[in-house]
Amino acid sequence: MTGNAAGALLDTGQTAPLEAYSKFFTGGRGIIYVKTPEGALKTYKDNSATGGSMLTPVHDYGGDWSAYRRMWSNGDNRIFALHQDGALEIYAVASPSSGSGAITKIKTVASTDPAVVAIEQANDVWSAGATVYTLRRGVADRHGEVKAWRYSESASGSPFPDGYTTAVRGLGTKVWYGWSPGPGTIYTVGDTPDYTGIADSHTGTAASMEVTNPDVGAGIYGDVHADIAACLASPSPDVKPALGAVPPETEVPPQAVTDESADPAPQNPAQFSGRFVLGDGSPAAGLPVTVEAAFVTSDSDEEVKLPTLGTAVTASDGTWTVPLPATLPESVRKAAVENGGAVNAMASVSGKTSSGLIMQGTDMVTAAPATAPATARALVAAAAEETSEPSKMRPITEDMRQEQAQPTAAQTALSWATKDERMSVDTLGDKPLPEYQSDTVADPQGDPYIVAGADTKSMVVKPMDGGCDKDSEKVIDRGVAYTAVVEGHAYWDTKATVDYDSKLASNVEIAVKTGSRWTIEGSVTLGSSMSVTTGYTAKGPYFAKQWKVPIEYRKIKETWKCNYGRDTFYRYKIMGGKYKVPSGGAVGKYGKDVSKKDGGVNYRNSPKSHRAWVEPGSYFQISKNRSVKASGAVSAFGVKLGASTQYDKEHKQRITAGNQKYERHDIWGKNDRVSGKPGVFYSF
Repeated sequence: MTGNAAGALLDTGQTAPLEAYSKFFTGGRGIIYVKTPEGALKTYKDNSATGGSMLTPVHDYGGDWSAYRRMWSNGDNRIFALHQDGALEIYAVASPSSGSGAITKIKTVASTDPAVVAIEQANDVWSAGATVYTLRRGVADRHGEVKAWRYSESASGSPFPDGYTTAVRGLGTKVWYGWSPGPGTIYTVGDTPDYTGIADSHTGTAASMEVTNPDVGAGIYGDVHADIAACLASPSPDVKPALGAVPPETEVPPQAVTDESADPAPQNPAQFSGRFVLGDGSPAAGLPVTVEAAFVTSDSDEEVKLPTLGTAVTASDGTWTVPLPATLPESVRKAAVENGGAVNAMASVSGKTSSGLIMQGTDMVTAAPATAPATARALVAAAAEETSEPSKMRPITEDMRQEQAQPTAAQTALSWATKDERMSVDTLGDKPLPEYQSDTVADPQGDPYIVAGADTKSMVVKPMDGGCDKDSEKVIDRGVAYTAVVEGHAYWDTKATVDYDSKLASNVEIAVKTGSRWTIEGSVTLGSSMSVTTGYTAKGPYFAKQWKVPIEYRKIKETWKCNYGRDTFYRYKIMGGKYKVPSGGAVGKYGKDVSKKDGGVNYRNSPKSHRAWVEPGSYFQISKNRSVKASGAVSAFGVKLGASTQYDKEHKQRITAGNQKYERHDIWGKNDRVSGKPGVFYSF
């Protein structure tokens, strides 16, 4: 950070563990005070900037400091300690820069002093120079505020002789913490239960500070302690901030240029294909496969039976292929036109074990006729890449033989997906989602293959007499959820722009419920014949966020019949559909903060072949190939789904460099060189 309201909060990536139930505060110049669970006071030196430990031991003062409810430093030679009896005790620190000087009590301020009363009632307290700040959050109809108390060590009387001035007004009920990165600036942030972690900055005089940046940082949870050190001085605007030395290049990276070569033709776009395996990963061979249309654009809430597009039998390795019919049923043809040319479908396979247990597998697949738009064909290729993992067969459990009650909104709010959606920072990136999710609890879900005490993963599955067919399906719920479809990155002296056209160009995963567990089974390709562009323009510097668009999701109940209709079971799935702006809603929204992927540390760790740079005053953008897949792109009905987007002339990620002449504007691709298939590019 630069110590002013315009400064950026840069994550060093450095961490250090503290003993459970310890408490700490900073003393300036890299000194950290730690109060142990036993009440002893110790000092440490933060040497992480030079490659050392963040908690390098310095001195053990011992003693019993457990009687103090709250302790903080002025960043120099004073420690303030609020005693359990309500009095404020002030200590002088000798040689504060060493962390080993003597600590001597010099003053006790009575609990009745107005400043001490405010300190006792405050949600957070900190100091910046000669000023003590108290933050009290808003409650009900009372707004929160930050008060500034000038501290003066007079010979007698209160050390807060001037009372207070209100520095920040109108804080909400969720703002619990504050700190000052430098004189004249205050940052505030919400408490962890808020799940936002977004810090805003205020600047001005002690009597009146205004919001300067409502999103100066994200992913900040709990109390923050600002150090007073050289790093808080505002650097020259000509110098690109870097955390640690960036090694010199052995060769000059190429300047970023747009690759205008033609997209490679996807292989066999006019066919559905996939691979089914058993729970242990071995091939599900010799089983009949049925491919049925999936209408992602339909508005019908009626019970419907969807047309079959073809059948096949799994090969010895579990693979199967069904050509797209040359002549599509009229309902499928119409749905494909509304979906930008892509045909979505569901492939299903079923069989029985020797013990009579029904096993079933499904996979969402997509294809496009040769006459479909290039975007649709590219999305088919992208879907094939993303769903290269085989689809597992899973047991039909007893709880699937009855229709299930759907969770309430209050129950869904407890799910891991719903809670993660409230987080301000993307914690998943492109990491895989949990294999099994719950739409009502945050706990990991267990193995569905244990049935009546037996592990069914490796049981041989053979074709069953009469098979299993989906008799019908019905939409039982629908709602709009904002889905991350693209992201932009802008570090020092750059601006980020992203465009996303509502014609859609995304692959969004499908979640299927087997018993009580939701799991991902393929994805659908979302397109549209309409076109409205949304996104953000010229955001930065030090800006990196996803962009989310409103997509309608439906929860669908499926009714299956097996053994010539003698067995019935029910299954549920969550499937994305149209771009749909809710009444009175936003056409697009900022998504999660992804700035942790930028900066010098990540640049240093990137493959050199992926790096490039942007000439001052120029820009670079991705306008082809597929974006990186966001694992946690959306929470729909309490379940997390991933998504990716096909870049084209309407779906872009752009960076525009400033005019600084002394530092290079570096970028690098995540998956490839920036002129290849990077997925997304980052900024330094």
